Amino acid sequence: MMQEPERIHIEGEVARLLRPAEDGRMAVEREVRLSDLAGAVAEGHRADRTPLLPEGTRLYARWRHTAVLVMEDPPRVRRLRWSAKTLKSEGEYTEYSLAFPFVVYLVGFHQMDFEEMRIYFRTAPLCGESDPLYFSNLWNVQAAESPLARCRACLRGRPEGLDQPVGEQVVSLIEYFWATGFNRDIEDNCFDRAKRRDPRIATLEAWEAATRVDPLFPLSVAWEPVGLSLGEALDHWRRHGDHGRKIESAADVADVMYRLRETR
Repeated sequence: MMQEPERIHIEGEVARLLRPAEDGRMAVEREVRLSDLAGAVAEGHRADRTPLLPEGTRLYARWRHTAVLVMEDPPRVRRLRWSAKTLKSEGEYTEYSLAFPFVVYLVGFHQMDFEEMRIYFRTAPLCGESDPLYFSNLWNVQAAESPLARCRACLRGRPEGLDQPVGEQVVSLIEYFWATGFNRDIEDNCFDRAKRRDPRIATLEAWEAATRVDPLFPLSVAWEPVGLSLGEALDHWRRHGDHGRKIESAADVADVMYRLRETR
């Protein structure tokens, strides 16, 4: 005869582990506070350590199935390819040397598979989660009002090497973003949104000319606030991600209960 499996009985603020006794009846094997049990389950599913992180990582956040790496690049001049082509038209690519402020990337993964990347500007390095984020002026980044799409980067395909650890994936993804070339595929893009904020970034030619005069001029541009701090952007990701690693059975809960102090 198959033995009746263990059970977890929750009543008020107490959780009890029940197991079959010799007489066949269910008996209380262990009794703990529900708050202790809930805290231990949550703690037990936190990552004990982060993966090896690449240079430029400022923060690593993980919520069970979802992980986000916050990366930051210092100001620099980049050689970029740009074309006036759109999804409906063709165009040749031209190279420009353009100065950038601090660039912040939020690179998200679901079960360690790349999901999406969001890109922001700042005029100073990140110091804490309360720091505000600003719109970039990049063509292949969405300027949509929808929080689900705002500042999302269009990668136009995927680079090789996404079967590697997340740290290596992040490096490949960022390099791929800058190397693939920029165009007007996204109608509601961050370049068109930003170009009226400062004459030095109104056109590519003006941007390149200002770069020759002062490679650090982007630090004095009044970039448009996104309306989110770094912490708020991460909270938004957490709320809309999949965070529910399930406890599959009473046996899983029982394993946690044996590590807790009993109430009786």
